[in-house]
Amino acid sequence: MCPPTESLPESAGRVSASGDGVAERLGALNEKSPVLGASLVEAGLVSPVAIDYVLQKQKIEKVPMGSLLVELGFASANDVARQLALQRGLPFVAADDLPEPDTAVAAVFNRALCLTHGFLPVREADGLIEVVLGDARPEVVSELVQRRLGKTCRFMQGEFGSVAQAIQQHYYFSENPPAKLIASEIRKLEADVDRAYSPALLLEHVLHLAVRERATDIHLAPTARSRSVLLRVDGVLRPVFALSPALDRLVVYVKLQADMDASEQRLPQDGSFTALIMEHSYTIRVSTLISEFGERMVLRLLPERSDLDKLGDLGFREEDVSAMVKAFSRPHGLILITGPTGSGKSTTLHAALRMQPLIERNVLTVEDPVEYRVPVACQTEVNRRAGYEFANAMRYLLRHDPDIILVGEIRDAETARAALDAASTGHLVLSTLHVGSIFGVMPRLKLLGVDADTIAENLVAVINQRLVRRICPHCATSRAATEVERRWLGRAETDGEVQVHHGAGCHHCRETGYLGRLPVYEILSVNRDMADAIAADASRAELRSGAAAAGMKSIYSQARGRVLAGETTMEEILRAVGED
Repeated sequence: MCPPTESLPESAGRVSASGDGVAERLGALNEKSPVLGASLVEAGLVSPVAIDYVLQKQKIEKVPMGSLLVELGFASANDVARQLALQRGLPFVAADDLPEPDTAVAAVFNRALCLTHGFLPVREADGLIEVVLGDARPEVVSELVQRRLGKTCRFMQGEFGSVAQAIQQHYYFSENPPAKLIASEIRKLEADVDRAYSPALLLEHVLHLAVRERATDIHLAPTARSRSVLLRVDGVLRPVFALSPALDRLVVYVKLQADMDASEQRLPQDGSFTALIMEHSYTIRVSTLISEFGERMVLRLLPERSDLDKLGDLGFREEDVSAMVKAFSRPHGLILITGPTGSGKSTTLHAALRMQPLIERNVLTVEDPVEYRVPVACQTEVNRRAGYEFANAMRYLLRHDPDIILVGEIRDAETARAALDAASTGHLVLSTLHVGSIFGVMPRLKLLGVDADTIAENLVAVINQRLVRRICPHCATSRAATEVERRWLGRAETDGEVQVHHGAGCHHCRETGYLGRLPVYEILSVNRDMADAIAADASRAELRSGAAAAGMKSIYSQARGRVLAGETTMEEILRAVGED
């Protein structure tokens, strides 16, 4: 979400490439903060050329400029919010760090009022009411709080969309506790001997619970005497409740919603459907598998959103962001992101892509499925029934004058050869590959029929990453490292006391001690020496030695840095990354 903005008049002149007249023309960008737009340009977050293009679209589409800037990928919602916080002299609060509202304070207001004015009342502290601003005017919120509570405010600035979502969730779940509603629906279904009562509401409540818990997947797993419902949160499965085998009609209902064959219980199936959850649209991808106790079902929740955090917001370090942006700005070649399923490859790929001036480059994609909307790109989705797969999609994409081609995944020899052919003919090709390490890329591509010379000639960079859970900032605590931890961290006795951190567990993190995830990664930039080594069919050890000499930091080195910085734990690194 972006703040409402005034349309600029037709008489407004074009913005020159030098930026002359930017401040004047952006004076009406935001009626709540007249200099916000100009400051985005002055901070180098939005180019004058982008403003010129957005102004033209605004005249046609009648959409606020701020909304268009985010929608088209010229500015992230976080950039806009941070700039606003800077102007107002307020601390910025990221989405993962939003405090949970105190029920008594929030109850003085209501969802409609908070959404209309764009603010989240949090709690009372030191005689002040703490409020997170989204798309809000501080003076209006101050007046509302003064009128209702007789107190002044202490403001924080949040990103508009995340604040709106927090408002929706707090008031919705205050009125509709999912655990209570799910239990009620289960009782109704169990009592319905005629099987006339629909499981629709049960599915709706389970989906709402999953969104509240920030789950990416819902598992319906049959056992000998019951069916377990589990949520994958921050990469870890968490059991939630159990269902009677008599409620397997929930599985049947989901299959019908996903346009699957409800009568087929012998073969695995895939399907999908859309759902509106608290005014946000989601694609629910459904997959079944046949087990000895019946059908196992997984529902993956894919929010249909266009905004995406920048690499820095995702947890990538500044110096690494610079290296990635440089690689993604290359005119041609192949860039690969590696890692297991669920390691954030697609998110990183799209975030890095969005840091380019996409309006100047023709971006075409083939994905399975489309998870993030890329502004001004032409995105297509794999359709196996129609024979539209990654490999043959490349032939069609190359006929559309692309600058950048994004291939969701290199799975087979035909796709690998097509991707390298496109890279060698003057296109930048971006993709993912399921290998365990950077130095597994070369053997994997060779196995898919690509020769070493072609790899060496076209490979630009490889990013290998994993996701680790972040220590909950609300209950983080520290202690002296044990001897085992000191050895693992490479800290000798002469280094003095070493502190490690962990989460004690609180209601924010559901007593897990973790909230959100961070990437741990390694980046290989293929320079001339590395290309020569690849072409010479160097061993993994030789490639690793050459990369280290060029300054590449291993994923294990960065993982230890995350622990020392108090961002995650040794146990979490060992779980997600393993031993060095």
